[in-house]
Amino acid sequence: MFFDKYYNKYIIRGTLRTNSPLHVGAGNESLDPIQVDNGVIVDQNGNPYIPGSSLKGALRSYIESMINSGIWSSNNLRTCLVVNEPCLNNKTMDEIRNKYKDDNTDKDLKIAKEIYEKMCDVCKLFGSHYFASKISIRDCKLKSEKAYIQKRDGVAIDRETGTAADNKKYQYEQVAAGTEFDFYMSVDNLDEELVDLFKLIIKVLDSGELQVGGKTTYGLGSVQLVDYEVYKISRENLRDYLMTGLSEEMRWNHVW
Repeated sequence: MFFDKYYNKYIIRGTLRTNSPLHVGAGNESLDPIQVDNGVIVDQNGNPYIPGSSLKGALRSYIESMINSGIWSSNNLRTCLVVNEPCLNNKTMDEIRNKYKDDNTDKDLKIAKEIYEKMCDVCKLFGSHYFASKISIRDCKLKSEKAYIQKRDGVAIDRETGTAADNKKYQYEQVAAGTEFDFYMSVDNLDEELVDLFKLIIKVLDSGELQVGGKTTYGLGSVQLVDYEVYKISRENLRDYLMTGLSEEMRWNHVW
């Protein structure tokens, strides 16, 4: 399905809980001498949050690895190696465009359809260089007023010897395990053949196996979706959704 018309919308709302400490780095260095070397990212109120882009990237990587393992072959789900062997490349794109260069009837729509047909299932859902993502994840904001942020010591590793580097001790921050964040994800115009992939995404979030942020090899970043609800908005109830918002009648009961 494309974005030229409204077909459906799936919404997941719930709570994302950290099962282990979480470190999503701020990505900048402070000149304040009392600040740690590697702090967590915070919002305008000084509270930690989980960027939707970080969560989406971690989720995509996990889904790709599961499908590539072959355990979901019975569902006929397909994924590409987006870096080394993408499902679409510049050569294929040029071939598609040249195929319709003299076509003056719905040219753009025909090109878009052929691009979409050649994409793997993961790229159809998460997007690629050539097609917009159907999944949107909002930044996960802290549910409580304040969070407990811990400071930990780290030691840099010498890449040549694989041992601790001399005089390379540093500090980093981590959000404590048990911290809860608001979670909101939506999927627009989900194809029927991608519903199983959507269910797999929900299962991964529900399992607590997903890790996000930095220092995951140390056991950090395990998150789990709890107390969540899934809704489906179709063309039949779209007006009600736009006028009054989500309702119990819109709950999707086919998650498992």
